[in-house]
Amino acid sequence: MRGWQKAVAVLFVTATTTAAAVVSASGASAQTPDEGFVRVVLQTPEGVPALAELDRRTGGQPETQIEAVATKAPDDTSAAVLLRLSAGAYQVGLPPVVFDGVRYVGTSTRPEVVVRPGQTAELGVTYRPEGGATDFHATEVGIDRIALTWRAPEGARFDVRRTGGDVPAATRNQGVAVPVIANTASDQGLRPGTPYSYALFTQSAGRWTGPLPVATSTTVQPASVPPGEPVPATYVAKGETLLAEPSDLVLAEPTGAGVRVVLADGVRTPLPGAAVVLPISPSLEGGYLGVVAAISQNGRELALTAGALDDAFVLHVIAIDDFTVSVAGDGEPESQQGAAAKSSPSFGAQAVPKACQGGGADSSLTFSPSLGLGGHFRSTLDTFGIFGKEIPVGATVDVGLIATVTGAAAVRAQGFVRCELPLPKLLRPLTVTPVPISILLEPVAEVTLGGGLEISNVGLTASAGVYAKGTLSLKSGASFSGGFDADASPLPPKVTVNGEVRLKVGGELVLGPGAGTKDAGVIAGVGGALYPIDGAFEPVFPVGDKRFDGCVEIRAGFGRELNLTAKAWLGSFDVTKTVTIEAFKGFTPYFTPVRFGNSCDDTASTPPDSLFGPGVDKGEEQTVGDPDQTGYVEGFVPGARTWVLSTGRVGDAVGVPSQFASTGLGRTGDADLTAQSGQQTFDAVSYQVSVTPSGRTLNVRYVFASEEYPEFVNSRFNDAMAVFIGGQNCARVPGTQEAVSINTINQFRNSALYVDNSQGASGYGTSMDGLTRPLTCSVPVTPGVPVTVRIVVADASDSAYDSAVALVDGGIFSE
Repeated sequence: MRGWQKAVAVLFVTATTTAAAVVSASGASAQTPDEGFVRVVLQTPEGVPALAELDRRTGGQPETQIEAVATKAPDDTSAAVLLRLSAGAYQVGLPPVVFDGVRYVGTSTRPEVVVRPGQTAELGVTYRPEGGATDFHATEVGIDRIALTWRAPEGARFDVRRTGGDVPAATRNQGVAVPVIANTASDQGLRPGTPYSYALFTQSAGRWTGPLPVATSTTVQPASVPPGEPVPATYVAKGETLLAEPSDLVLAEPTGAGVRVVLADGVRTPLPGAAVVLPISPSLEGGYLGVVAAISQNGRELALTAGALDDAFVLHVIAIDDFTVSVAGDGEPESQQGAAAKSSPSFGAQAVPKACQGGGADSSLTFSPSLGLGGHFRSTLDTFGIFGKEIPVGATVDVGLIATVTGAAAVRAQGFVRCELPLPKLLRPLTVTPVPISILLEPVAEVTLGGGLEISNVGLTASAGVYAKGTLSLKSGASFSGGFDADASPLPPKVTVNGEVRLKVGGELVLGPGAGTKDAGVIAGVGGALYPIDGAFEPVFPVGDKRFDGCVEIRAGFGRELNLTAKAWLGSFDVTKTVTIEAFKGFTPYFTPVRFGNSCDDTASTPPDSLFGPGVDKGEEQTVGDPDQTGYVEGFVPGARTWVLSTGRVGDAVGVPSQFASTGLGRTGDADLTAQSGQQTFDAVSYQVSVTPSGRTLNVRYVFASEEYPEFVNSRFNDAMAVFIGGQNCARVPGTQEAVSINTINQFRNSALYVDNSQGASGYGTSMDGLTRPLTCSVPVTPGVPVTVRIVVADASDSAYDSAVALVDGGIFSE
C-alpha cells in the first residue's frame, strides 16, 4: 500500500503528576474524646518523596497492620502532615525510599510517639541519601541474559542477588548470587520472557548498604508467541514502581479523573509520585498505568492520575509485528406490520429504535458491515542509553493501522432517513505484561437515505490505513514522518427506485500504552476517528429523465482525524509535543466517480481499458513473456478491471478456487526476483513503461495472487513479485521493508493484508487460493521528469503452481 513501507509512529501521552495529599479512608467525622493528633514534619532533599509509618503498640508489641502513614510529595523539601489517631503509643517506621536511582534512609526525632486525648504530639522525620551505590540499571536485556551496572564510591564491594518475579531480595542471604566484575554484573541462562528482580548491596567504609532494586523481564521473540496471544514486553522498571498483581488489590475502580485503588493487607504503600501499574480487570478492561496523587491515612487507599511509560520504566521495548481485531454486525431484514409500522421504520436486528430518524411506514434497511483492524506497534523507551544509544535517547516508535470494511446494504425508504447503527465496542490488549498496550475501537455505521428509493448491494469493500514513524529526545527534539494508504472497490448496486444513499463506516479508536475504560480516561499515543468508508451513491440523471433509475454514480473516500502525542524527559525537565502529520487528518477520494447501470453514458459507465489514471502521460512500453501470460480480465478483484501478469496462462488465473492454475512454460526467471526470493526463479513475466508524472508522488495499485497459498507458505516455493519505480522496488509489506511474497503476506504474517480464497472470497473471481488485498505503493518523483516503471512476477524453486500480479485499472497515477 502506498508509502506504507516508510513505516510508522506513535508515542506516549503526557502525564500530569499531582502533588500527593492525605485523603481520608473513612471520610470526615467529628473527633471522639479518646482521640489526639500527631503532627509529622517530613524533610528530604529537593525532588524526593517520603513516607513515615505509625504502628499501634499493644502490650508493648507493635501490631502487624500499619495504623497510619504520613507522606510527602516530591515537589518540595518539607511537608507537615496532621494525623488524627486514637490515644495510645505508636512505633515510628521509616521504610527506605528508592527514587530516581538513589536509596534514602530516614531518621526520626523519636522512635515512638504517644497520642493523648485532645493533644498534639510532634514528630520530625528526615530522609538522606544512604551513601551506597546509585543508578542501578540494565545495560543489556537479551533473550536469556541480563547485564547490569551501577555507580558507587571508590573501593566499594558489591553483592547482587536475583529473585524470580518482581519482589527483590531484602537481605544478602535471599535469592541467587549473580557474578560481579567491578561495577557490573552479568546473569545468563534465564528463561525468555520471564520477569526477574535484582537487588544490589554495597559495602563501603566497613558497612553494608542496600538493597537497591531493579525489576526486569527478558526479551521474548514475537514469533514464539501463539497467534492471537498478547506479546509480553521487555522492560526495566524503576525501583519505586509498583507492578500490581490481582491479589495485591481489594478494589480498583475508575473515578472519571483517574482510578481509586484499595491495596490488600501486606502490600507496601507506594510513594507519592511513584507509578502504579494495574492489571486488566472487569472494571479496568485495558488495565491502567497511573501515578500516585493521594494516599489515605491508613496507607491502603490510593488516588491515581494518568501516567506514562517513562513514569514507571527506564526501559520498555515492545514489538507487535502483526495484530488483527474485528467486529461485525448481524442485522437481518425485518418487516413492519400493524399499527407500529405506521409510526417508525424498521432497520434490521442490530439497529435500536432510536438509531434512525425520519422515513415512511414501509421504509427498511438491512446493513451488517464487518470492520477489521490490523497493523503493528513497535516502541522503545530508553532513559539510560541501552543498546548503544546516547543519553538521553527518549523514545522511538513505529506504528501502522489498517482498517478493512466489507458489507452491502439493501435499502427501501420514503423521504429522508438518517441512522446510526451501533456495532459492539472492542477493546483488545495487544500486550498485558507489564503494561497493557491496547487498541480500543468504538465503531459505528452511519446511513443516510434521501428521497424515495429501493436499492440493494450498495456498498464498498475498502482497505485504508495510516502509519507514522519517528523519534523524540531531549537532544534532538521530535522527528516524525508518516502517510496513509487507501484502496476500495465499489459493489455493483441493483436499483429498483433510484435515490441518494450515504454510507459512513468506521469509528473512534485509541492505540497505545494502557488504553483504559472511558470512565478512567485513555492513556495512549494515537487517538481519533478513522472512517475507511465515507461515500455517496447518487442518481446521475434528474427526476423525470427516463434514465433516472438506470444509472448510479459512486463517490467514496477515506476520512480520518487522528492525533499523535509524544513526551521526552530528563529529571524534572520534560518536553511534551503534539505532533501533526498531514496524512493523519483529511479526506482522500479512493477513485474518480464511478457509474453503474445500463442507462449510464457509455463513456462514463464503460471507461476504456487503461492502466493509467490521472496525472501521468504514458511513454514507451514493453512486455517480456509469452502472449498468454498477460491480458485484461473482469472480476479478478471486486469492482475493477485488471491487467494480469501470470507465471502461467492468464485464462487459468481467472475463475473459481476449485480450478487449478499450474503451467510450466519453460521460461527463464528474473535475476532481481531470484535475489529477493532467495530461490531460483522461473517463468518470469514483466511489463515496463515510461511515464511522465504531473504530481510529486507516483503510485501503483496492485494485487499479488498465488496457487502456492496456503499450503506452501514458509517454504522454499516463495513466489515473488516487484514493482520497480526508477529501479527501486516499492512493493513492500506495508509498514516494513520486506518485499511482497508468499512468505511475507499470508494467513500467519501480516494477515490483515491477506485474502483466503481457498473456499472462494466474496467479489474475487480468481482460481488462485490466496491473494493480497489491493495494495498501493508510492514513490516521490519530480513532476515533468519521465520515470521507468517495471512490474514483474515469477515462480520460485520450480515452475509449478502459478502466481500472478493484477494491476488495477487506472492504478498507475500521480498526485
